Amino acid sequence: MAIALAGGAWLVTSGDDSPRGSGKKEPPEARVLHEIPTPKVGKDPINVEGMWTTDRNFVKAGVEKVTGYPLGGGSAQWEIPLGGEICWTTPHINADGLTPVLFRDADADNPVCTQVGLLDLRKGELRWQHEVTNEYGSRVMFDEVTMGGGTIAAGSSDGGAAWSVDGTPLWKPEEDAECRDVGYGGGARLVAVRHCGDVSSPAVDVRSFDPKTRKATSTYELPAGVEYLHVVSTDPLVLAIEDEKKRSTGVTDLVAVDDSAARGTRRGAIEMGDDTYTLDCQPSVVESCTELAVSKERDAVFLGTEQNVDAATMNEIVALDLATGKEAGRTPGSTDANLRVLGLDEKGAVLAYQETTLGGAGGAVWRVDPRTHAKTRVLRANTAGRDTEASFEAGGQVRYARGHLYLGQKLISAPDEPTEKNGPLAIVIGTK
Repeated sequence: MAIALAGGAWLVTSGDDSPRGSGKKEPPEARVLHEIPTPKVGKDPINVEGMWTTDRNFVKAGVEKVTGYPLGGGSAQWEIPLGGEICWTTPHINADGLTPVLFRDADADNPVCTQVGLLDLRKGELRWQHEVTNEYGSRVMFDEVTMGGGTIAAGSSDGGAAWSVDGTPLWKPEEDAECRDVGYGGGARLVAVRHCGDVSSPAVDVRSFDPKTRKATSTYELPAGVEYLHVVSTDPLVLAIEDEKKRSTGVTDLVAVDDSAARGTRRGAIEMGDDTYTLDCQPSVVESCTELAVSKERDAVFLGTEQNVDAATMNEIVALDLATGKEAGRTPGSTDANLRVLGLDEKGAVLAYQETTLGGAGGAVWRVDPRTHAKTRVLRANTAGRDTEASFEAGGQVRYARGHLYLGQKLISAPDEPTEKNGPLAIVIGTK
């Protein structure tokens, strides 16, 4: 195993990156325990994004439904029919196993994304389902949905709407409002990204507020030129900014915001640079960034670097201080596969997925100590399932929980050729 910057020196072993001589025991070899088949669909892509784990189930979104399986895979234990294609899900789940979902109304003449529902992932049921109408009686279409501060909130270019956990409506878009909630960041808290003024070139700000009263506690105004804004963490508040003055596309800066006062201020900023770090954000969606982890304990963000075939390892995981923007630590990866940051585990350690290799090796999961930046392998997949595992690396979802690696598709469609077959919708990798 490679260990990053301990006591001011690099300690890196060669070869297969195993912890020989480190005294650490390698995890047993894992295998594909279960495959969920992809249902037959047409040529038009269907969104099946959404994948969660609870203390009881691995849950995967499918075609107009969400299904719960045993954590180690096996026959479905429950199914929640939605009656329409899924539009958006969030990784946030509360302590009761509840998470919101946005989906289409299949019964409408024009099935658009109007339905907001709350899923109970422990009981396997749809708690409630609501839609919003404007003053003209037309249904409001939403782009995304999230949960934070005990509130479910959906945003769109026309404004936002919210409900309490019991389904009580809290607010909805105001037709003549100067500012519109285009999206929300959830998790520990709920914050709103707002567009104000001219629709074609709006002023953008982020508002921290009390979801119960909707009273603002802090507002952080973004400079002119910010085209897209993403919330990557609400506690601490961290934003990913796409500034068209710096670059035409992609995230240009990560900004940590102090929202303790009525006027929010910038604590620190990190310039992303060109082809420096890997960060995947959908341009027009507020809460869509993946492949990073924000540690409140360390006041740092962890990012994977771009692949460099000339370096000692394919890429690295870098810790960047949110207050100073400076590097706080570095973890080298593997000699023949990229590391992808997944997030934090329940103890605050960084989880990273090591992709499969061209040589036929399976992937792996590493736990990175946020203080020492040393990494420990917690799962290693065998070579037998390598091709199946690799089929998820381009655009799939990856999650590690309770000793299992879960991989799932986001979009599915019929194969281009009649003789071809789709791979699985999702797989479970583990030892038992």
